[in-house]
Amino acid sequence: MISYLVCATHRSGSNLLCQALWHTELCGYPQEFFSPTRAPKIAEEYSLKADPDSDYPGYVAELVGKRVSSNGVFGTKIMWSHLEPFLSRLRQDSTSDADLLARIFPNIRYLWIRRDDKLRQAISMWKAKQTKVYNSLQRKGASLPDGELEYDFHEIKKIMQRFEDEDAAWEKFFTENSIVPVEIHYEDFADNHEERTLEILRELGIEVSEQFTVKPITYRRLADSTNEKWRERYLHEKKTGKG
Repeated sequence: MISYLVCATHRSGSNLLCQALWHTELCGYPQEFFSPTRAPKIAEEYSLKADPDSDYPGYVAELVGKRVSSNGVFGTKIMWSHLEPFLSRLRQDSTSDADLLARIFPNIRYLWIRRDDKLRQAISMWKAKQTKVYNSLQRKGASLPDGELEYDFHEIKKIMQRFEDEDAAWEKFFTENSIVPVEIHYEDFADNHEERTLEILRELGIEVSEQFTVKPITYRRLADSTNEKWRERYLHEKKTGKG
């Protein structure tokens, strides 16, 4: 069995990566299983016997056993802000984080996806907070049209700093635990997802046939003219000190 953890921050392209891996039909069914608030819904969705509120280790073990592809691969995604709450619900001794994760996920590998343009990432997050739309499949459920969205220099700056801090925290986590993750950059993956997906399969040690092809991604970019206008305005206000 092979397991992998997609290590991410919000709006970093993790949905794009996880869909590409899911669609290979060789990489399990990676999704955000371990958000602090989603466990009951996940347990119900997959008809798990373990109650995450009373038996969280059992919930995790059942997921690992049940959500695997036919070749024995389990994948999941976790945000930096969710890692410690997740580990704290499983930790029973002084075992290191890396050893604890290795105990839970057999033959664990780490995929670290990050977004180089933190300003665009922050703008994407601030916009999503207002629209409640976090991927293109949710577009019809937008709570606010673009014309009612509010630009806010200080909110964007605060979110950008948060993402920079979280990326630094992931890097520190890997260093302290002697982990060498597979590094994936959103901008590169979005432009070259077929080639990069094949590279990730090789890194994970997953064999593919000569006839294997990477399927198209159905997610579409949410960024539009509003994102670019806000980016230009932010840079101008930062430069002129008007922010």
